[in-house]
Amino acid sequence: MDRRTPASHSSKKTISNRAVNLLSGYKGESSMKYHLQFLPEDEFHILHYVRIPDLYGHFQIDFLILSRWFHLIMEVKNIYDNMNFDDMGQTYREIDGKVDVFANPVEQINMQQRRYLDWLRKHGFPLLPIEKIVVYSRDDTYLRNLTNDKIISDIVMHRDKVLSKIETLMNKHQSPLISEDHLMEISWRLLNEHVPEDADGMEKFGIDYSDLIKGVICPACSAVPMRWKSGKWWCPSCSCVSKTAHRPALADYALLAGDYINNRQARDFLQLKSIHTAKRLIQQENFQEFGKTSGRRYKIDIDKLVNDKVHNENAKVHT
Repeated sequence: MDRRTPASHSSKKTISNRAVNLLSGYKGESSMKYHLQFLPEDEFHILHYVRIPDLYGHFQIDFLILSRWFHLIMEVKNIYDNMNFDDMGQTYREIDGKVDVFANPVEQINMQQRRYLDWLRKHGFPLLPIEKIVVYSRDDTYLRNLTNDKIISDIVMHRDKVLSKIETLMNKHQSPLISEDHLMEISWRLLNEHVPEDADGMEKFGIDYSDLIKGVICPACSAVPMRWKSGKWWCPSCSCVSKTAHRPALADYALLAGDYINNRQARDFLQLKSIHTAKRLIQQENFQEFGKTSGRRYKIDIDKLVNDKVHNENAKVHT
């Protein structure tokens, strides 16, 4: 949404800030996946981003690591520069005299622990020790425990300490408390009750379809729109050419305007004049088709557009 919202729009700053925060969180959690893959699969069930309803709404856990010995709640933060924990229970970053205050992650994860415990009790599951850690995923984040609080030292850490922390917990909890069947049942129930958070739609920010920046975005310089010329997309700004630069644009359309697209809508969003070119570009993606002739619509497969690296040549920029 950020790249499709013009700078002149009243919600542009809010959208840009939201995009930065989401990307930061995504990078932090992605970096943790690498470390957690070294845990033995036959002993741990790792659930990434579970959002569970309870009496107070929903509680969200970045990583929930389940075992027969203990459960571990992990809150991941991706904050640069420094993070201070003071005697007032405040967490803040100070850069060049400017102070940014953040929600206290220790209190945040304490609340997650209480709500998860209530959830286990509600479903009648055997109770296990519920451990918790706050992990800062950037190696360059300087963590400062200003009062040498033992709780903070025990809970808050960098990502490279996570595996050794889990090993310490394994040594602490050596007796299995539930069966493998119970562990599977808890995992299944959590996945079954998971409720994804609603995406931030255009309505939330007061954006109309007519406000969007339309056209194919250049994969090299981000200029828009690229032009369709001699069977390829050509960028007037940097002369980059690509056969598949329209694929991210189609994904943008699906995320912003809807899963279904017809020829007229494709021409409008891709900024194409030719009916035949639009038809050819859409049909070569092998989307599901509905209807006939002028009423034909295509169901955009976002995963295919984003993840099909063999077909997607955007990574190869030709000049």
